[in-house]
Amino acid sequence: MRHHILHVFTVLAVLLAGPVLAQGTGIALSPVEIDGSQPVEVTADNLTVEQDSNTATFEGNARVVQGELILAANKIKVQYNAEQSAIETVTATSNVMFTNGTEVAEAQNGVYKVGSGTVDLTGDVVLVQGVNAISGDKLSLDLKTNRGTMSGNVKTVFVPKTDP
Repeated sequence: MRHHILHVFTVLAVLLAGPVLAQGTGIALSPVEIDGSQPVEVTADNLTVEQDSNTATFEGNARVVQGELILAANKIKVQYNAEQSAIETVTATSNVMFTNGTEVAEAQNGVYKVGSGTVDLTGDVVLVQGVNAISGDKLSLDLKTNRGTMSGNVKTVFVPKTDP
């Protein structure tokens, strides 16, 4: 699917707007209220729990949901705190998809730090915001400030609005 999205936006770039190239680009996200006290639901086809290391690994159609935030991947590893009462970090690998309910990002790897509200996506990252898209090597998002930074081989496609 990621290659399909990249292909569509490459065609749009050639036909409509022409790409804007940069080495690091700031990104504004749609405002989403992050409530760390909301429950975190994790689902998958398979689960392996390692109590000694306070981890749980979800494989196959793995999906983490907290409010409007969704992180999905082939494999998701959840790191709990020492008391196993809260999730500290969620690490996703292979075919990662993250959405805040408005924007959608895809990548090969992702790390969501629940306490700080940050998400780092790496490897063939594509962020779609409405009709606009941006791609690069790494996307760092701060969900509390609704800001992000794309870095490494950044390519942005903006589709100009047309007057009716």
